[in-house]
Amino acid sequence: MPDAAKKRRRGLSSVDTQLVEIYEDLSNESENIRLKAARALLHKCSPDNGRLPDGKLSEVVRRLIRGLCSGRKAARLGFSIALTELLAQKWDGAESNELEGLSLSDLIDVLFKQTETVGNISGQEERDHQFGRLFCVEAFIKSGILFLGGTPKQSWSRILDLVYGAAKNKAWLREECGWVLYNTIQTLHQQESAHLFVQVIVDKLHDNALAKTPEGVAIWLAIQRDFPGLQLPSGVWRNDSPLHRREKSNLAKILKEVSSENPSDDASGKLAQKGNWNSRLHFVWDIILVALAKERVAENTSDTVTFGDFWREAVDENLFASSSSDERKYWGFLLFQKLFRTAPVVHLQALFSRNFTRCLTNQIASKARYLHRAADRSLKIIVDRAELEPPAAYAALRGLIVNSQGGNLSFDQSTKTKTTEKLIALASDRDLETLVGELSSRFTHTVPDEKDAIARRQVIADQLAFCLKSRQHAGTASEVLGSPPRILVNRVLEILTEHSYFVIENRDQVSNPSPPVAGKTRDSLRTRLTSCLSHIIGRWPDPASFAYQVADSLRKNEKVASLHSTLEISGPLGESMADTWKLLDRVHRKTERGPSNATFLSAFELLCSLTILQVYNGDADAVSMLDELQSCFDLMIKPNNGGNQHGAEVLIEVILSFVVKPSQLFRRLALQVFEVFAPEINSNALASMIKVLETKENLFGQDEMFEEDDDDQSSSDAESGTASDVEAVEMAEARGVQHLSEDEAASEAASTGTQETDSAEEDDEELAEFDMKLAQALKTKPIDASAKTNEDGSASDEDMDDEQMEALDAHIATIFRERKKAVSQKSQKKDAKETIVNFKCRVLELLEIFIKKRHSELLALELLLPLLTCVRKTTSPLVSGRACGVMREYSRLCKGKAVPMSHDKKAKKATVRLLKAVHAEAALEASNAHSSACSQASLILVKILVATGRENLEKAVKIYAKTQGTMLVDPACRVKMSFFTDWLNWCNTARPRPGR
Repeated sequence: MPDAAKKRRRGLSSVDTQLVEIYEDLSNESENIRLKAARALLHKCSPDNGRLPDGKLSEVVRRLIRGLCSGRKAARLGFSIALTELLAQKWDGAESNELEGLSLSDLIDVLFKQTETVGNISGQEERDHQFGRLFCVEAFIKSGILFLGGTPKQSWSRILDLVYGAAKNKAWLREECGWVLYNTIQTLHQQESAHLFVQVIVDKLHDNALAKTPEGVAIWLAIQRDFPGLQLPSGVWRNDSPLHRREKSNLAKILKEVSSENPSDDASGKLAQKGNWNSRLHFVWDIILVALAKERVAENTSDTVTFGDFWREAVDENLFASSSSDERKYWGFLLFQKLFRTAPVVHLQALFSRNFTRCLTNQIASKARYLHRAADRSLKIIVDRAELEPPAAYAALRGLIVNSQGGNLSFDQSTKTKTTEKLIALASDRDLETLVGELSSRFTHTVPDEKDAIARRQVIADQLAFCLKSRQHAGTASEVLGSPPRILVNRVLEILTEHSYFVIENRDQVSNPSPPVAGKTRDSLRTRLTSCLSHIIGRWPDPASFAYQVADSLRKNEKVASLHSTLEISGPLGESMADTWKLLDRVHRKTERGPSNATFLSAFELLCSLTILQVYNGDADAVSMLDELQSCFDLMIKPNNGGNQHGAEVLIEVILSFVVKPSQLFRRLALQVFEVFAPEINSNALASMIKVLETKENLFGQDEMFEEDDDDQSSSDAESGTASDVEAVEMAEARGVQHLSEDEAASEAASTGTQETDSAEEDDEELAEFDMKLAQALKTKPIDASAKTNEDGSASDEDMDDEQMEALDAHIATIFRERKKAVSQKSQKKDAKETIVNFKCRVLELLEIFIKKRHSELLALELLLPLLTCVRKTTSPLVSGRACGVMREYSRLCKGKAVPMSHDKKAKKATVRLLKAVHAEAALEASNAHSSACSQASLILVKILVATGRENLEKAVKIYAKTQGTMLVDPACRVKMSFFTDWLNWCNTARPRPGR
């Protein structure tokens, strides 16, 4: 008998090899292999493949149910698919709803038996069997065998009891049980008599006291959504709706997953509570949020809680409460991320509630915070959606910075990010215009503390300025007239202008700033206005129209009763301003008509508007410029007037007065206006600019340049302009310095090092002299002498009487006053040098524009010697680098047809004299930068002579030969060999070629 049994098992083993392989593949981690194995099993059990042995099909079903309890690889996924499809195909075609003698009740018995835990097993094995049982129930439901016949049977009740029992007793399995029942309701939605089965679900939900759990809420809402006519248990929810506005507190507590405090909620005792935190959001959140997202924001007649109220109650005041754990706050961040990606734009602003915004700001501020990555991810999601939908950017901006519930105007500063800057750049023009209006109203909000008011208004000014700078337009002027970006820019300029130059009084109480705008705030607003205009000049096609808008706003506000100007305009100033307004209106009307000289008029309108702005800024020099602009315009606008040249000279003086100011705005203004008027520049106007290059870089040069006889006034002017001017110029001059070759840079560095060494030696000498005077007054040895000896030979102040001490105090005070005066004079010298250096750099920028416009004219030759002299005499690498850059640009442009020519004998002689002067200049200095500039200037003159006539080349050769001979015999001649190397290289390219 045992031998027969072994043979029988050996025979079955050989027959079932294919099934063994199929079962193995059903556990494979590859989805494709699992699906292929499931198809193979169905094919093997198909009647088309031959009749299976009796009992074989039921054995396969038992094996599949048992395999669901395996935790190996992906066994549950593969076996559940196979079981679902096998039951759906075989049971549907079976007679009397049986499968090889197995009724539905018998099949459920097999389920219990195969998934039952017996004996002392580990916790992991118990979990595997519980999950296997739930997967088997899900397979039964999906296959549809429980719903055959159209009416619920005892089998349906047994299945529900199994699921609800697991949900009550195994808290870690409750969410999966709820998910199975929720999907069952969705599956039954399209079937006939489905409400009968669903009725059993909801009844048992209530009987098992699971209605007020997250899973119960999900099932309840699904039934209300898919089966609205179904009878629900009474007394569970107000109006049978978990989303009733009076149930929001209970719902928030349920979603927070805390135990119910009402004993009636659980007839059989409290439910088992979850012991471990789950990092995933419960699926009930999706169901609730989808339902609430469909509700209108302002639906007062409905009893359903609004989206905003639900978010505030369930999320903000629960998950993001200050007492909430980091785990619950993490849930809150996940909810925010999910909703901001998918919720309608109308609901997005409600997400930025008080506690959430505070938590977001705190967590993103430091990488050491536990939820920093979640907060950072939230900000990225905000920006990502804003890139796709500009209205989302506006909703986020309102929530982050202007929301009264939790907005933070200085959000970027607090979080050390650029989130609001990115959102402003992404927002639409219309939305940004609305935001600007809201920021303007916040500017006048009452703030109890004056310091807080100053800080708040400073931040608002920064936000307004960035709103303007975020609008960049590269089109033509006609394309932007009346466009939304232009309307936005004009609105920002109006707000900044009003609060910068006017005091608001006797306006409605809401608009009156409280406390009044401080002087420090006005200075900041004026700085922002200047920065905005500077941005416009560099990026908009018609900057003059915006400058006119600012000037016109000043004039209109003067007539408003509730606005009082910070500048008193009367007397001679009032007369000058009246004439200037007439001039500006005249220019503006001509500009609007679009004549042939529109570019000239636009530049002049820009110049005139910004001069008026400078008058309101309190610039004394701007008042004198008003009359100069009037005469300049009259001289240059009339073609029959013989004073056109004088008009160019006056214009240069006005431009230079703007160039010297420590402002990026006026630097750009000067460059733009000069570029327009460069064709009008004559020799006298050019001489005014050359005079700046010849100015000494010291206090005497500053006094001479600005005609200041009062040393104290000179000192204050230098101090006021130095810091900001140096900052602006260093950025502008970086290009010029970068063009220096290695030898030139080394030469400049050596020169600078020598200057620093000399300055340090002067400091040491002054300090030693001060030490000596102080030692003589105290009748002690100097500090250095005291350090070299250990003998105490000095007199002690204990030997002095009161009169001697008083005399000594007076003497010491005199010594310190002299020391302070010496330090002050040294500071004045330093500031004067920086002022002149900055001024020269600005003028060299203008000359570079002149070279680009007029390099093909002989007038440009007047710059050669001044540039070379400037390179040789200056002590600043900035000036030297910029002057060499101008010469390099001239040399680059002056070639081919662009070389100026003149057949006038006087012009030829003047060119030859200038070439000799350049060679004499080259002999004076041995620095690489100066030698290179001289070589470039010399070759420019040689090109002009050759272009005028080939016979002039002999004169150039003789001049070079004479210079080379002088270098060989005269040690004072410091011409470098590179000077002649450049000449020979040019000769090699200019000599006649055979056959040409």
